[in-house]
Amino acid sequence: MSDDALSRRTLLAHEHADRKRSTPIVTRRFATLLIAQACFGYSFSSFFLLPKYLASELRVGPAEIGLLTAANGLAAMVFMFVMGVLVDRFGRRRFLTAGSLLMAVASLAFAAVDEMGPLIYALRLLQGLAFSMAFVAGATLAVDQARPERLGQTIGIFGLTMLSMNAIAPAVMEEVATHHGWAWAFGTASGGALLCALLSGLIHEEPRRPSGDAGFASLLRVARRPEQARAAVVIALVGACFGSLFVFHQLYALELGITQVRVFFVSYAATAMFARLVLGSLGDRLDRHRVASAMLVVYGCASLGMIALGTLGLAPLGAIFGLAHGLFYPTYNATIVAGSSDDERGKIMALFQGWFNAGMACGSFLLGFVADAMGYPTVFLLAGLGIFIALLVLRRGSSP
Repeated sequence: MSDDALSRRTLLAHEHADRKRSTPIVTRRFATLLIAQACFGYSFSSFFLLPKYLASELRVGPAEIGLLTAANGLAAMVFMFVMGVLVDRFGRRRFLTAGSLLMAVASLAFAAVDEMGPLIYALRLLQGLAFSMAFVAGATLAVDQARPERLGQTIGIFGLTMLSMNAIAPAVMEEVATHHGWAWAFGTASGGALLCALLSGLIHEEPRRPSGDAGFASLLRVARRPEQARAAVVIALVGACFGSLFVFHQLYALELGITQVRVFFVSYAATAMFARLVLGSLGDRLDRHRVASAMLVVYGCASLGMIALGTLGLAPLGAIFGLAHGLFYPTYNATIVAGSSDDERGKIMALFQGWFNAGMACGSFLLGFVADAMGYPTVFLLAGLGIFIALLVLRRGSSP
């Protein structure tokens, strides 16, 4: 090959790389998905305020609130695994639409709840199914559109749809409930899911032909891989800490005389969004395991800091928590899903979120009894210790 030909080939390679770097992550197709998912996120995140409703309106204690949270989380985990298989076999968009419609119905039905009983558990189980359908479908659509070198950043931006609503939805829910009653608040949650169902019809999904290896046996084969088993332990422990902070900070704040808890959600979400928008490419540019490990340390500090809630306040603790989760989740998720095929993406995303939900469920259930017997500071201590165990497992997996 002549020097001129080699120079032209090198120049073309550089131009191609420049075009890839300059191509925006948020295309029109991706933006449509983000808007629809944000509407679903509003409905889903509204129910982060459910512990306050149960404690203040129905006089429910922490153990039973933990049990309800566990039922919802375990349902979401089981349904998540099922959806991982189904979205790989039958496509993504239809499950986003169906999940949104189911969430709209279940959320509106909460207006009829006036006591702690079977109806609440049934509605939370339905919401667990709805979340599994919509989340696995939406997340897999996002990964389908992602460029490999920007995978972590794409997952992080997709996650902003939920994170932003983690702040907006509880704040709006609390304000509507205060001035108009909880029935109206549940109605607004239902409206967000219904809007997602309508917008999902505009989402473009590339035609694809799944292989014959798309059943539950293939899900088990993926789950048994060493890296997936290790990820299950890590993300389940993170889920337990996440659940304890989201659920029990409200009850601990009420015990300390803090009646407005929305500042925690706003601070958490704002910091997490900043982390993903400004720092979101760190994992893709640097070593993903190192970034994830650093954020686990911050995660543990957020949980241990919650012990001193009366001194530190909700806003600073929410900010620390937001930084940790905002960077850890998409970075570690990208590590686990990177290089997967079309027929495995749904399963891997479902397994990742499913084990996270399992951790939330089991952690909330067990730590609810701990809160009853030993107080909320012990809950946050145990959750923080779990995070440092997760750190040891993650670092062991990244060792040569």
